[in-house]
Amino acid sequence: MNIKKYTTLAFVLGCVSMAVLSASCTDAFDEINTNPNTVPYEMMLRDNLITGSAIGQLENYCVTTDANQYQRMFNLAGDIYAGYFGGTNTWNNNNNGIQYVMYPEWYNVAFEVGYESIMAAWRVVDLVKEEEPQAFALAQILKVFGMHKITDMYGPIPYSQFGKSETSVPYDSQEAIYNLFFTELTDAINVLTEFVQLYPGSYPLKNYDAIYQGDYNKWIKFANTLKLRLAMRIVYADEPKAKQYAEEAVNHPAGLLSDNTDNAFYPVPQRNPLNEIWDAYQDARMGGTIACYLNGFGDPRREVYFSLPAGTTTWNGVRSGTTYSTNNLTNYRNRAALPNVGPNDPIQWMTAAESYFLKAEGALRGWNMGDAPKDLYEQGIRVSFDQRGVAASYAAYVANTTATPANLSPAIVSADAYTYSPANTITIGWDDADDFERKLERIITQKYLAIFPDGQEAWSEFRRTGYPRVIPVRFNRSPANTINTAIQIRRLVFPTTEYDKNNAEVLKAVELIGGADHGGINLWWDKKN
Repeated sequence: MNIKKYTTLAFVLGCVSMAVLSASCTDAFDEINTNPNTVPYEMMLRDNLITGSAIGQLENYCVTTDANQYQRMFNLAGDIYAGYFGGTNTWNNNNNGIQYVMYPEWYNVAFEVGYESIMAAWRVVDLVKEEEPQAFALAQILKVFGMHKITDMYGPIPYSQFGKSETSVPYDSQEAIYNLFFTELTDAINVLTEFVQLYPGSYPLKNYDAIYQGDYNKWIKFANTLKLRLAMRIVYADEPKAKQYAEEAVNHPAGLLSDNTDNAFYPVPQRNPLNEIWDAYQDARMGGTIACYLNGFGDPRREVYFSLPAGTTTWNGVRSGTTYSTNNLTNYRNRAALPNVGPNDPIQWMTAAESYFLKAEGALRGWNMGDAPKDLYEQGIRVSFDQRGVAASYAAYVANTTATPANLSPAIVSADAYTYSPANTITIGWDDADDFERKLERIITQKYLAIFPDGQEAWSEFRRTGYPRVIPVRFNRSPANTINTAIQIRRLVFPTTEYDKNNAEVLKAVELIGGADHGGINLWWDKKN
């Protein structure tokens, strides 16, 4: 590699923008004179400025910290589709993604963030991977973490050919993308494992890594846990492969995220975007589904996750897909429980509790997860309770075999009330006499309560397993009834920008998912329902 081609980080970043999805501008590097007022490339490489800055951007956008992006990418999609939150605004006159009207101003955003921010930053490290293989390994982990959310929203996406074409960019099938995810994670884990063995106590990216301060031991655990998450995602599409990768992740010598000191949180640079959404925008309140579970179970995490508005005494949730008028909108905002997310709270990426629930499901399927399903399930609850500061309630909670989810109260608008039919009878306490499906529902339900507020992951797990039982939208306005209210929304549609700028390839992607592009189409791994 000719290092004289690279003069400043800004130029490198500029050459990997989504505008071209390619590295074609590298042809001009030789013609650019070195600016004496910029930092020479050699110094940037030595001080990790190039890779460090790119790693910093990757971390900033894997779960975007921009409130407007976060709202449209997560809060008005997975967060609501999973029943964690209810939107409290009249966007587009109540014709929007909450009621299953695909709204380009919303569904385009995740794709834009994925390529203009995540993949663009990854491409910077990709260009110097020979000089800094460990930094590239970390970039690979971050890329997979960020982009698995994107493919789990849309299905096929451009991935393997990113940066290789000057005009159009082919899409990969989701199966092919997941195969690459596993290869990339496995290779990255191997590179970092070798590095920490050769250089224990070395943290070359300490000044740039906001998650683990350059501790590659932690990143190996994170990558193993992510690998286990993705392995479980494909279990209904390819169970042998799911088992293979799950067992690889669990039995790796470094292990998984195993206690709350391993948890991955991103410290917000200015303000937590979810706080800005519910507090400044007044656009989000407690969701109806999570209200049913927290209220019915008497779950002590309820007071950690939410708070009561002034003058109220009941924990009201907002049903997804309702319709707002000027009067009832005020009632929703003033009477539904408030997200207990402060402006300086970090953004949760992944926690140890999730790893135990993943292992519990694997053990339930007969895989080598190191322990019995019951023990792993209860450990997941214990770690979650410890994380949320309610450990004193753990013993009574796991011993509770009678509490079941509540029905949705009509306390705000009577027509929003919802009664589960058949009755939602899932309980907390483990029962070895239960059949496979009831045990699975119990595991996923408690995982749902533990990983809050990661609605994107909760939505993916609901689509994969059917659990927990998410309350359906009150009003389904999907075009031509393309989304089944009972089954609920399965994906976002491809961005309008792709039809404008990458038309031939996005049309091929549509063929990969059956020839139509709407929210009722199951993704590749979504085989159960």
